[in-house]
Amino acid sequence: MKKTLLILSIISGCSFFASAQSLDLGLKGGYGTTWLLNSNVYNGSIQKYVTSYTPSFAFHAELNFIGGTGIEVEVIDETFTQKHQGTFKDAGLMNVDGAELPYIANESYTSTTKFSELKIPILFHYQGLLGFSIEVGPEFGTISSPTFSASYTGQPALIAPSSISYSPSGAFGSSNVMGVLGIGWNFKLIPTGKLYLLTDLRFEYGFTDIKGLDAFGQNMTDASASNATAKGYYAYSGYASTHTAEATLSIGLFYRIGLTPKI
Repeated sequence: MKKTLLILSIISGCSFFASAQSLDLGLKGGYGTTWLLNSNVYNGSIQKYVTSYTPSFAFHAELNFIGGTGIEVEVIDETFTQKHQGTFKDAGLMNVDGAELPYIANESYTSTTKFSELKIPILFHYQGLLGFSIEVGPEFGTISSPTFSASYTGQPALIAPSSISYSPSGAFGSSNVMGVLGIGWNFKLIPTGKLYLLTDLRFEYGFTDIKGLDAFGQNMTDASASNATAKGYYAYSGYASTHTAEATLSIGLFYRIGLTPKI
C-alpha cells in the first residue's frame, strides 16, 4: 500500500511539473517594516511602538502554467526588528535577563528587539497580460539568534546602567506560520529575451504565537511578567500572545526557462 501511494505521488508530481509552461529562477532584495504585535505591550506613553525597518534577500523560483497561473516558492533571509520607546510614570522593578532592574519616575528609554528569520513562502500566483500579478498563500519561517538592547536617560548611573544588551535564550518560539497577500509586476527587460524585472509588495501576518519580549526586555512567558502581584515587577493582568506583521517592497531579476514547446 505504501509503495502504491509513493508511486502515485511520484506520478502526480511528474504530471504536475510536466504541465508547466516555464520556470522562473532569480534573486531579489527587499526593504520593509516589521512589527511584533502584543496587546499587553502597547499601553500609551509607557510602551510605544517605533516604526522599524529591515532589509531582506531571497532566492525566487516559480512554475508558470497556462492561463497566467503559477506556483511560487522563495527562500527569504531577513533580520526581524522591532523598536520601542517610552517614559516610566512611577518607580519600580523589571525582571530583565533574570536580574532585577530598577527604574524611576519620568525615566525614558529606547529599546530594540531583533531575531534572524528564514522564511519559505509557497504562493499561488496569477499574472495578467500586462505583467501585473497577485499572489496569496502560506509562509513558513524559523526564528533564531534573538537579541535585545536598550538605553536609558534620566536615571542616576548608581541606580541602574545607562544601557543593556543580552541574548534572551528561550524567550521566542522557534518557528512561525504566516499568511501572505501580495501584488506585483513582471517586466521583460529585452523584448526578444528571457530576462525579467520582478517587483512586488507583500503583506504578511503571523498566525503563530512566537512569545518573545516586551518593550523592556522582559520575557513575556515569565510568571513575573504575567502576574501583577509578583515581587513588584512591571507586570500584566494576564498573558497575551505575540504575532508578527510585515509589509515589504521587493525588486529583483529572474530568467525564464521554457519547459514546453510553443504551439
